[in-house]
Order: sequence, then C-alpha cells, then structure tokens
Amino acid sequence: MIEDIKSIIENMKKCLKEDPSSIVFGELNDGIGEINEAAILKLGKYYDFLSLTNGARCGDIDFWSYNDLEKNQYVLSDIQDERESWLSIGQILYEPLLINKFDGIVYEFIVDDGSMNSFGELEFFLKNYVFGPSYCKVIPNSENDDWFLFLKKNGRISN
Repeated sequence: MIEDIKSIIENMKKCLKEDPSSIVFGELNDGIGEINEAAILKLGKYYDFLSLTNGARCGDIDFWSYNDLEKNQYVLSDIQDERESWLSIGQILYEPLLINKFDGIVYEFIVDDGSMNSFGELEFFLKNYVFGPSYCKVIPNSENDDWFLFLKKNGRISN
C-alpha cells in the first residue's frame, strides 16, 4: 500500500478518536495481526488494507474485517471464476464491493442487473472515494452525510 494511503488512514484514525460523535458514522480498526502466507495470497491486495485497518466503516462504505470475509463471499456465487479472482471486501449502500485479487481493481457489483462499476485500483479508490472528494459521486445526497462532513472538517475535502 502506498505511503500516502498509510498516512491518510493513520490521520483519519486519530481524527475519529478525537471526535466523540464518530461512532455513528466511522470506524477504522487496528490492523490485522500475523496470518499465514496462504491466507495472504488468498486476500491479494486487500491484505495491505487489512494490515492498516482490519475492517472499517466510512459513512455508507463498509469494509469487511478478516473474520467477516468468509461469510460475505456468497455474493460471488454467480461471478467467481476458476482462478478465484474475486473477493467481496465490503459494501456501498448495501451493494457489494469487490476487488479483483490479481490487478487490485475495485468494483461495485449491482446485484439487480449484474453489472459492475469500476473505481480503479484499491489505493485510488481509498484516496479518492473513501477519504476524498469523490465520496459524493457514489453516495447520493452526501452533502449532509456525516462521513462527508467529517472529511470536510478534517481537510480531506475542500469547501
């Protein structure tokens, strides 16, 4: 994971701890401890994120913790390939958030029609959509969203 994302996540953890109302809209957990090499390979690029925060709630974007991953893979039943390229890593407004384990590109899977929206590589998605101004592109009416306001208050989004 690029150093920029590491510092953003650490800064946001600090800001969340300083804001008592943050429990309602945001949570960045401690990073995952040691796991075996086979598990790391199965997680692909998502392991890097889990090493920084083992699951997260960022407004209407949720990321599964390592312990919750297995029970949330059911959404892949119709799209998983023989290489097991896909990993369900969370959700955006209850639509599954997937990552291709080999290229690190993140997608929103629209269950109703089976389509996917690409958000680019994991680091790009985190920097711009989770912790940046593009949050409002994926969350309708985000101007009054607590996470969006938190990002503005803490300098991640300019006024």
